[in-house]
Amino acid sequence: MIGAFLMLGFANVYAMRVNLSMGLAVMVADLTVMRGGKEVQESAEFSWSTTTQGIIFSAFYFGYIITPLPGGHLARKFGGATVIGIAVGLNGVLTLFTPLAARMHVAMFMALRIAIGAAQGLVFSAGHALWSKWAPPLERSKLGTLNYAGGHLGIILIFYLSGYIAYYYGWPMIFYVSGASGILWSLMWLLMVRNSPSEQPWIKKEEVEYIELSLAGDLQSKDVLIPWKSIFTSLPVWAIIVAHFTHGWGLYTMVAELPIFYIKRFNFNLNEATIASTVPFLVTFFVVLIGGQLADYLREQSICSTGTVRKIFTALGYVFPAVFFIAASYSSNSSIVRALIALGMGLNGLSICGYYVNHLDIAPPLAGVLLGVTDTIATVAGIVSLTLTGAIVQHHSAEEWRTVFYIMDAVFLLGGIFYVLFASGEKQPWANGNEYDKLTTNESLTTE
Repeated sequence: MIGAFLMLGFANVYAMRVNLSMGLAVMVADLTVMRGGKEVQESAEFSWSTTTQGIIFSAFYFGYIITPLPGGHLARKFGGATVIGIAVGLNGVLTLFTPLAARMHVAMFMALRIAIGAAQGLVFSAGHALWSKWAPPLERSKLGTLNYAGGHLGIILIFYLSGYIAYYYGWPMIFYVSGASGILWSLMWLLMVRNSPSEQPWIKKEEVEYIELSLAGDLQSKDVLIPWKSIFTSLPVWAIIVAHFTHGWGLYTMVAELPIFYIKRFNFNLNEATIASTVPFLVTFFVVLIGGQLADYLREQSICSTGTVRKIFTALGYVFPAVFFIAASYSSNSSIVRALIALGMGLNGLSICGYYVNHLDIAPPLAGVLLGVTDTIATVAGIVSLTLTGAIVQHHSAEEWRTVFYIMDAVFLLGGIFYVLFASGEKQPWANGNEYDKLTTNESLTTE
């Protein structure tokens, strides 16, 4: 139940993150919409340049980059479930103010997106912190990937619904619906879910014992200090950092730019752009769910070691999109382009069964903190890639988009190679709780 509920929470989180992708495409384009029972041609409400649009998209990540690491600390102190519930609710409240901020001034709009990003940055590291208390070792792939699968479910729903909502009710309703949904989920989550199995009222005693026994060697006091020096001198940690940055570069670019890409590059109408932008995330959703099951099966049956599984899935998740995206950049056939992008983005989801749950392998007690570190650095990818794309794509020509895809592919290949060379599936010595049992919060944060 916790897994399914959390997946819906991450669906809400991603919906509030990417609602701007379709929303902005509608806000800056002339479109045919339904008003008063009749189709009418509606002029764009805003005339922001592509450079300004890139900065607007990037604004979210300027806020997001601040909070993943604090989110990991807060989750250790107050519990992952508590932090997730409060952060999602705050996201919902802020999202409701989007139309007002956009109409006041572009600077106010950017400031609000920064605030939304900061609120969201708390969620993902808290999600890993929650699973460090709830996920048995041999179920980490399928449970840990539910967060990401839920995110893509949210992208699917908001992309699909946004086109419908904008067509019939106007673009502001996109933000009202997604914000209200986030608030409602937050209230239900805080009422129903606790931070650990032993605190959860609606769970069998046998299940609590099974989970806690399987995690006996991984649980750690929330007051234990963090071995920062060991973390930042660990090659397996840097492998995850590089892989997360790599994935962020591709994902953030495509999430933000895909609707505009189809509308501007191929002159799709709103419905066509909605469907074309939704399909890749639908493919990703199923790839992540199936991949998580397969990854756990390979480990459980001792077919591959944990490290080998992580490397194989990450490598495949980066090689496939590199091939398909370049092929798409050389095609002028919109149907072929849609198919290639769907395959590339969908198979990129394999990497989530690799690097994304690797934090739980190498340092289970510190998984939330580690995700805070890697997510913070990966957010730099979102800022750089979106700003760079806005600067490159001035006229939405094939050559401009080809340049964007070439840069993306170079990032994929270099990131994949680094991860395969230096990643590990083994728990690291500095993550053993017993080594730090005698530390107190009065000591230096440096534990070396």
